[in-house]
Amino acid sequence: MTRVLVVDDEIDTLNLLRIILEISGFEAVTTLNSTDAITLAEMEHPDCVLLDIMMPNLDGFTLCKMMRLNPATADLPIVFVTAYSALDLEDRRREAGADLVLPKPVGMDVLLETIGLATSLRPIKKAVL
Repeated sequence: MTRVLVVDDEIDTLNLLRIILEISGFEAVTTLNSTDAITLAEMEHPDCVLLDIMMPNLDGFTLCKMMRLNPATADLPIVFVTAYSALDLEDRRREAGADLVLPKPVGMDVLLETIGLATSLRPIKKAVL
């Protein structure tokens, strides 16, 4: 089962994404706290990460950069799911290291297609024991 880490500071958005993922056959791991996201990713080993951009403490750009510097999360597919719509969004996405951007509000079909695309662009290298 594909495991997706969702990081968003809005509880309603977090719950909506979790429900969409779960009814679509994914396992959702969620957090409202961006500062907990890297530790959670290290513990839960998600196959993809959905990050909000506008969050307190660590914004999505900073969190994404930190995940790219961490060996445990460096290769994770990362999608920004955001209402942030600045003209420089694509440049900032590339600079932060995210794979894709999905604008809010999010439709179920587009969300699932985007997760599929992100995981195909950056396949996770699973450790062989």
